[in-house]
Amino acid sequence: MLTTAQADHFTTFGFTVLRGFLADRVTALRAEADAAIRDAYAATYDERVIDGISGHYLPMAARLTLVSASLVCDDPRFIDAAERLLGGPVIPECPEGVLYFAEASWHTDDGIGVHGVKFAVYFDELTADNGALRLVPGSHHPEQNARLAAYRNRQLPIRTDAEAAAYQASIPGYVAATSPGDVIAFDLHTWHASLGGRDRLAWTAVYQRCPQTAAERDRTLRSVHDSFEQAFRGFDRDRYPIWRDWLDGAAGHPRRAPVIERMRQAGVLDLPGARDGW
Repeated sequence: MLTTAQADHFTTFGFTVLRGFLADRVTALRAEADAAIRDAYAATYDERVIDGISGHYLPMAARLTLVSASLVCDDPRFIDAAERLLGGPVIPECPEGVLYFAEASWHTDDGIGVHGVKFAVYFDELTADNGALRLVPGSHHPEQNARLAAYRNRQLPIRTDAEAAAYQASIPGYVAATSPGDVIAFDLHTWHASLGGRDRLAWTAVYQRCPQTAAERDRTLRSVHDSFEQAFRGFDRDRYPIWRDWLDGAAGHPRRAPVIERMRQAGVLDLPGARDGW
């Protein structure tokens, strides 16, 4: 349950840290995410290709990841929090288990104008020294977002590691140090980064506000399509499908029916491969 203070912090600053929000499920979720990623990426698990926000990404709404699948909406804590933070009904994107490899430079998680929130769960103690998420307060507001984008563009081109490090350090951010069980909720437009970290296991879930217009629907579908195409690759998609298993199990989970109907109305379930995997 979100407090009024947490919701106000999210609205004002673009993020809030929910201490102990998942304390009762974090051990089981960590074990599941670790086992699933090791299984899915068995042949390439030890490879570390550093390219952008690098890592092993895995959709976790399958029959092999039942703890994660239950957190989409069967356990209402995330979807209820998303609706509180976004001010209305939401649709989920497929939750992900992620083994991040290295640092992540300053960025946002949306460039096309969708309205959404991302929940990030890290399974280790993270501080400023080993990859804790950093966020720029207020950067979800359009004016500040535009100023940061212009600042970044003025630094380009960045040619060396030293120049990259100087750029990263030049943007002041709040260090969201976390312990297992804590959850960071942030607006998709909030600028964030992870500096100084190496391998770190995480679980993330994104919810978007239900589109109200044709233009919003188009942006939602583009966003969901891009997330499938960019992240879900390099593993057996038949064993780790995006929504197929979750949809097939809906009869036993009554909270799924209204969420599935919203997804259907938004067109998410009509995307090629959304049911079976990309």
